[in-house]
Amino acid sequence: MKRLRFGFTLVELLVIIAIIGVLIALLLPAVQSAREAARRMQCANNLKQMGLAVHSYITQHNGCLPLGSLGDHRHGLFTHLLPFLELSTIYDNIDIDGDTSLSDHRFTAIATYFCPSYPVGPVVNPSPPYSVSGALCTYQAVAGVLRAGEPVTAGCGDTPHNGLFDWNTVRRARQVTDGLSNTLAIGEYVHRDETGNYGHYPGNVRPWILGGLAGNCSYVYRVLEFPINAGVQRDADRTPFNHLPLGSMHPGGAHFLVGDGSVTFLSENIDMIVYQGLGTINGNEIEGRLPDY
Repeated sequence: MKRLRFGFTLVELLVIIAIIGVLIALLLPAVQSAREAARRMQCANNLKQMGLAVHSYITQHNGCLPLGSLGDHRHGLFTHLLPFLELSTIYDNIDIDGDTSLSDHRFTAIATYFCPSYPVGPVVNPSPPYSVSGALCTYQAVAGVLRAGEPVTAGCGDTPHNGLFDWNTVRRARQVTDGLSNTLAIGEYVHRDETGNYGHYPGNVRPWILGGLAGNCSYVYRVLEFPINAGVQRDADRTPFNHLPLGSMHPGGAHFLVGDGSVTFLSENIDMIVYQGLGTINGNEIEGRLPDY
């Protein structure tokens, strides 16, 4: 009797491989989408933790918000939030009046200050320059909006005095006459030029420990001069550093911490009048209410 042999022909094997390939192609976008959803959730949680830290700071400091930028190589907002993020051990080892460039914690990554969707690691150590090396922060505070006739602090992009955070200024919660629930506090920030000196990562993103440089050059806040995720270039367009746009690696917009501690995702297509209205503490804008996105 002849033995029966069972197996696949070459054509059948190729068909099976093709089917598996199609299934993988269909499944991969779903896996990527699920991963991005998890990263977005973690990013929103980072801002939520910062919101709790800001309010704990306000409670402990008699209604005063944390300082924004203090000046040349001085510690700023993100250093002052550390004790309220359960990172007192790091904060206690920092010379709060010392030079940020010499701090032992310059390369200490803080998970709360780093969005997991950012495409490179949280710590960079290139040879040039001082301002780039360290553990990155992919968030920036909101420093208000330039309005005609109002005073500003001149420098690397004029800074108004109508945002929740300012240059070398203590802001009190009671000064927010628009209401904390209608005022943006901190947003995502991942700006990178398309070409030139800032066309490679980390672009214009800087370490969390840096407060700022002399001449009102802030590593802590941004003035809302451009839409979310705007494609302006620091070099080619000569955009002032303090005015570079907030934005994220998430499709369609960016997460923002609101002054009341809540977190919202704002569309990059949000009307600029509404967006800038949310960026000030005392504009009394009717439009300055958080939209549903």
